[in-house]
Amino acid sequence: MIAADVIVLATPVYFFGKCAQLKTVIDRTVARYTAIANKEFYFIVTAAVGSKRPLERTIEGLRGFTSCLTGAKEKGIVYGTGAWEVGDILSRPAFEEAYEMGKSV
Repeated sequence: MIAADVIVLATPVYFFGKCAQLKTVIDRTVARYTAIANKEFYFIVTAAVGSKRPLERTIEGLRGFTSCLTGAKEKGIVYGTGAWEVGDILSRPAFEEAYEMGKSV
């Protein structure tokens, strides 16, 4: 993360929070978080819910992390709503949004 120019934080959303694996990654940055400076951040969240609003709690949690980093810049968010079963996301707008966001990096 220290060497990266761009960091993508992606998580499935369960009960309106980020997954444990992403939380662990974030927590493990404590020892060197001051060295994670001047990065561009993209957020990708997926959930079974059909609207973006319930996912804002998760986005705010990710913003809480990036607000502790010097020079962090939020560059984009993809909301993968309506993804309950494996493969559901392929037919959702978020699939194309994530692809286009990746091309712009």
